[in-house]
Amino acid sequence: MTTMTTPEQKRNNRRMGLTLASIAVLFFLGFLVRMIWFGGR
Repeated sequence: MTTMTTPEQKRNNRRMGLTLASIAVLFFLGFLVRMIWFGGR
């Protein structure tokens, strides 16, 4: 089964990737902030 990716699909995939990446970055930053705030004492 061969699937041709149209430019619109590529754009949607990129947007989905950016969304997931930004969510991951936010989680990571929140974790870092919590470690610095509560782990430094």
